[in-house]
Amino acid sequence: MRTASRFDESAAQWDASPARVELARAVGAAIARAVPLQPDWRAVDYGAGTGLLTLNLQPRVGSVVALDSSRGMLEQLGKQLEAAGINNVRTSFWNLEEQPFPEAGFDLAVSSMTMHHLRDVPLVLRRLAALLKPGGWLAAADLETEDGSFHGERDDVFHHGFEHRKIADWLEAAGFTLVSVKSIHSISKPMSSGGTRAYGVFLAVGQKERA
Repeated sequence: MRTASRFDESAAQWDASPARVELARAVGAAIARAVPLQPDWRAVDYGAGTGLLTLNLQPRVGSVVALDSSRGMLEQLGKQLEAAGINNVRTSFWNLEEQPFPEAGFDLAVSSMTMHHLRDVPLVLRRLAALLKPGGWLAAADLETEDGSFHGERDDVFHHGFEHRKIADWLEAAGFTLVSVKSIHSISKPMSSGGTRAYGVFLAVGQKERA
C-alpha cells in the first residue's frame, strides 16, 4: 500500500514538525471540550500514526488502542511508550478499509487527519461505529474543503478536505446522533509562490445511538 510506504519512510521525523504537534494539541483540547471523557473509558485511535493524538488522549482515559496501517509509524509510537513507561496504550497494525477490527465495546473512537487518505470514508465510519458500545462517542478531525494545494500532487490523498454538511450526513447515516461539526484549528503552510496559506480543520462529533 503506497500510503503506508510513504508514512513508513517519514515516521522517524514525523514528530519534528511543530505544526503537527500543535494540531494534535488543538484536536485533543477540542475533543475534551466536546466529549464527556471519563478516566475509565476504553478508546481507539484510528490512523494513530506516531501517537501525537494518542498520547494527548492517554492521560484522560483508561486505555487506548492505536490502530494504523503503517508499521513504521507504530514502531515510533511503541518506542515512545516504552521510553515513557506508558502501559495503558497498545498498538495494532490494521486497515479498517480492508476489514473490521475484531474488538468492540469501546467508549470512544477518535481519528485525526486520516479521512482524506481513505477511499471509502462512510465505510470506515460505519466500522468505527461498530467498535463502540451504545452511547459511545466518535470524534474525528480533518481538513475543511480546500483546492488540493494542501498536499499537492499525491496519489494517497482521495479527498481535498470535506464540507461540514457532508461529514454530518455520513455520521448520521452511520448511526450517530447529537452530531456536530465545528471549525477548531487552522494550519498555515508556505506556498511555492511565496507567502503562507491557512487551511481550516474541523472536529466532527457524534454519539452512537443507544439500544
